[in-house]
Amino acid sequence: MAMLHLIRNSGFNSNALTQCLDMILPQDSILLIDDGCYNFSHALLLKTLTEQQDITLYFISQHADARAQCPNNKLFIPITLGEVVALLFKHDNSITWS
Repeated sequence: MAMLHLIRNSGFNSNALTQCLDMILPQDSILLIDDGCYNFSHALLLKTLTEQQDITLYFISQHADARAQCPNNKLFIPITLGEVVALLFKHDNSITWS
């Protein structure tokens, strides 16, 4: 069962990202929202994405823009707020880490 993990906080000042990455399984996806967009350069996230290539990572482009964050990594897929609903229905379950 594919899980969508929504990360709302920066891993630089919260342990939500670390907890999420400890629980993530192959075929799961991550959606960075709100301050979660500050995680584009987080070493643990980049390491996990490199080691577990089955994981897909999305981010809400409007949230990243509002925080002056611009990922330069092809592993990060931008989506709009309108596409979030479709992404939720694509997965069996979701969990919010905040």
